[in-house]
Amino acid sequence: MTTVTGLRLRGILDSRARPTVEADVWVDDVRGRGSCPVAIAPGRLERRRGLRTGGLGDLRDGQAAQLLREGLVGLPFKGQDDLDGRLRDLDDRHGLGADVTLAVSLACARVLAGREGRSLRGWLSGLFPHPPRMPRLLVNAFSGGIHRSGAPDSFQQIMLIPGTGDLTGDVLAALEIYGELEDRLTGAGGPPAISASSGFLPPGRDSARHLAELRHACRGHRATLGADVAAEHLLAAPGRYRYQGAEHSSERFAEILLDLARAHRVEYLEDPFDPADTDAWRAFLPAARQAGVTVVGDDLFASDAGRVVPGLADAVLLKPSQAGTVTATLQAAGAARALGLRLVVSHRSGETEDTAMCDLAVAVGAEWIKIGGPRRGDRIAKYNQLIRLAESLTEGAACHAPSSSRI
Repeated sequence: MTTVTGLRLRGILDSRARPTVEADVWVDDVRGRGSCPVAIAPGRLERRRGLRTGGLGDLRDGQAAQLLREGLVGLPFKGQDDLDGRLRDLDDRHGLGADVTLAVSLACARVLAGREGRSLRGWLSGLFPHPPRMPRLLVNAFSGGIHRSGAPDSFQQIMLIPGTGDLTGDVLAALEIYGELEDRLTGAGGPPAISASSGFLPPGRDSARHLAELRHACRGHRATLGADVAAEHLLAAPGRYRYQGAEHSSERFAEILLDLARAHRVEYLEDPFDPADTDAWRAFLPAARQAGVTVVGDDLFASDAGRVVPGLADAVLLKPSQAGTVTATLQAAGAARALGLRLVVSHRSGETEDTAMCDLAVAVGAEWIKIGGPRRGDRIAKYNQLIRLAESLTEGAACHAPSSSRI
């Protein structure tokens, strides 16, 4: 049995300079620290933020800190799942919020790892019954959708997917392609704006044109493309989607997505429909597979093991801030693996310096990881952590095999 001997919450800034939560947890003289990223627009199925102080600095006198001290400090617990169960119960009863519970859960994971002389990746690997593996990179190149003003009617992210078969090779390829794209956009009209997740925001909302521009920048490289449709934010009415200035039925939108995928070598397609539009998901999946496209559910599953069901998608996207604890995130990963589904671990728009998502992705052997484009310190910190983690693996240091060689 282990006992939490001290706990502190503080408000810190995320990468958009907005408040989020950081937690320090002590077990005897060992301290762990964790923080929670912030979504620009949370999906309606995910667990919500609950920090009500909105402040920065020490939050020891806030309601959340008081409830955590009463529910955790001085009380013995058996391990990560026991402690996370208490956090979930406190959230359910008092509305602590996933931001608070995740920060504390990550801090506890680091404490428990440190007490055993293990890295966070090593600790998480011990909690998940599958071998670790380096993920492939999903590198944000263009941002759209809710990252632009007005009603969203374009893809939220258009990504390049390096396929060198090696993490460092993939990073170098990403830098070259991203840099070439940046030069092309700068030459066409001045330096482009960059979103919070380091995707370019050039004038215009034409997702098809952005796919074509990225495909051109990838020529000669071993890379393919991916897109996050984020269709929950494109929903105009049940079964109808806004896209490029018009409304489309689910059936017509599916045709548009498949046409774009075939034309631009898109191998990864995330959230093509609203979570409630399950008939569209089921009808789309076999057609997408035939076209060589992996269909990924983010808002569809909301990192919730209870929502992970077969027949809708090929892969489950994990966001620990959706699940609220380390254990709940691992349970969602386990539910996906039990159904033979692949895994993606993802950032949020408002990131912190915390690199735990990288340790998680390697620990669960995720096929892909989304950490944004190779700009901004909060994103670069995660690229650097992946480079370190690649050195730590004696087996499985190579990335998951790419589905194709080059554009």
